[in-house]
Amino acid sequence: MPLRKLFQSLPGLLPRLKPCLLMSPLSVAQYLSPDMERVDLVIFDEASQMPVWDSIGAIARGNAVIVVGDSKQLPPPSFFEKAITEDDDIQDGDIGVDEVESILDECEAANLPTMRLLWHYRSQHESLIAFSNAFYYDNRLMTFPSVVSTADGLGVSLRHLEDGLYDRGASRTNQREAEFIVAEIVRRIHAAGDPASGPSLGVVAFSQAQQRRIEDLLDEARRQHPEIEDWFGEAAAEPVFVKNLENVQGDERDVILFSICYGPDAAGKITMAFGPLNRDG
Repeated sequence: MPLRKLFQSLPGLLPRLKPCLLMSPLSVAQYLSPDMERVDLVIFDEASQMPVWDSIGAIARGNAVIVVGDSKQLPPPSFFEKAITEDDDIQDGDIGVDEVESILDECEAANLPTMRLLWHYRSQHESLIAFSNAFYYDNRLMTFPSVVSTADGLGVSLRHLEDGLYDRGASRTNQREAEFIVAEIVRRIHAAGDPASGPSLGVVAFSQAQQRRIEDLLDEARRQHPEIEDWFGEAAAEPVFVKNLENVQGDERDVILFSICYGPDAAGKITMAFGPLNRDG
């Protein structure tokens, strides 16, 4: 029996068995009939990434709604804009496509009652949030001074690759930077040893093309170093991931390696086309 029909056949039993349902908007539309009795409360998390049309169905199935999100984060990407931001022919950051409105944007525009969460407690080192606090949140976030220095392996550090060049041609990648990222992953895994207790790793590329290049090089490194394979499977408490800016929101790891990718090309020219970085958020 399909789950939708099963849920319809036990409308009184379902909320008793599962008083709290954790579902995506798509799952809500797929499995919960609009004729079912409404739930008491609908909560949206990461609402800045949720288009309005994805949210309406879930809202209609509840008596009250709480929308949780951060308007300073990336808005929902549209199909057309994703195609455009990967096009290096765009100059000076002129994307030419309107941002997709999120359910968070609509709630703010409607002047619904708002509560701001100002305490920041997730960063183990204050420097991890310092830039965002200064340039996005007007230093309104309440942070805590770090009790250790960056010499202890915490905080933000920069690795500048003087020979890293951005290929504005067909690849739209930075080969040298991708090689460095993969080598750094292998080095850190060898230094940590046990994937069950070692620091978890994640890579965030600033474009989809750079993400794919890193993944290709990492696959090759895994074949050359089979001893690191456990870090990518169930043996690791949190497996290594490689993602881009548009699909990493909400993920956490002990160590995040950023691959900026963009920079001077072989002619020393830097264009103002930075993919998703050209967007608000």
